[in-house]
Amino acid sequence: MKTMVTRIFSLLVLLFLSSSVVSAKRTYVQKIDSIVSVSRFRVSVDGGLAYLIASTKNAKSQMSGYGISDLESDRYYREFKLGEQYGASVHYMINPRYGLGVDYSLFTTGSSVMGFVDSQDVVNRYYGIFSEQVYTNYIGLSYLQVRNLSSKWSYYGKLSVGISLYRNESMMIIAPILITGNSPAIMGFSGINYSFSKHVSAGICISDFFSVLTKIRVDDGTNINEVKLEGELKENLSRFSLTTGIQIHF
Repeated sequence: MKTMVTRIFSLLVLLFLSSSVVSAKRTYVQKIDSIVSVSRFRVSVDGGLAYLIASTKNAKSQMSGYGISDLESDRYYREFKLGEQYGASVHYMINPRYGLGVDYSLFTTGSSVMGFVDSQDVVNRYYGIFSEQVYTNYIGLSYLQVRNLSSKWSYYGKLSVGISLYRNESMMIIAPILITGNSPAIMGFSGINYSFSKHVSAGICISDFFSVLTKIRVDDGTNINEVKLEGELKENLSRFSLTTGIQIHF
């Protein structure tokens, strides 16, 4: 009887030790799996609205010389300052919290108004449309930082440094003018994401863009001139934006 009790006790101890080993092994495997399955790449695309913050006071005063009223010039620049922004980025995550990558952004806006050009012969005036269509491309390297707020929500901040490429397609009645230029630029991002799954999340982001053109290239179809901009003539491309987007993690 004593031998049977001893055997039963030994069996119970063995079962307990075996279950402990299996449990420890399972925990260890889960930890290894979580480490191995960390998403190393983060791809995002987004789009939304952006608002130019540069002053338009000098530009408005020049429009009066083309027969454009203050009311019309206000409308023109109100439309012009609000544009669309689209972006994409790819980041390599050094660990779940920090990453390095590349950002691309496109801002586009435009406006038009009716005006005239005085031929200075006291007789003739040429009426027509004055318009602008602007494209500002940006590409840069960025540093990304992510913080988990819960199992589904996360916050991220990003700083990007690169170059802006400016293109302004203008029309003065029937005379097209192309203005181009480039300058160093900085972008800052702050956003919040909601995770739908391990590999897909979506969110909202506010960003600011800072760049100032100090030299432009003006092409009127006949002549091409390089113009250096100084003082108030510098072209401020800075803007704020609000976008929504989706991220893919793999």
